[in-house]
Amino acid sequence: MIAVEVAFWMCIAVVVGIITMGRPLAEAYAERVKAQNRGMSGGEGTRLDKRIEALEQDLADLRRQVVSIQETTDFTVKLLEGGKAGTSQTGQKQDS
Repeated sequence: MIAVEVAFWMCIAVVVGIITMGRPLAEAYAERVKAQNRGMSGGEGTRLDKRIEALEQDLADLRRQVVSIQETTDFTVKLLEGGKAGTSQTGQKQDS
């Protein structure tokens, strides 16, 4: 039971870390690339624009993954809370 609780809190820490650090880092990197793009010729600028779009898509994918992790964590918490009551979801007493 302790291992499940530790795993739960580790998942929470990962989600918070991704949210807290991932977005600002991605935005800073995108700004840096955009700043470099301003001084480039047309061909290189187009290539970098495509790269920025790809990075923004990756960021959107990461956000969806974070939401998925949060939903999974919420589900796990509900299961754990149900297990503390000593009954399964069918309402029958669990054997220990």
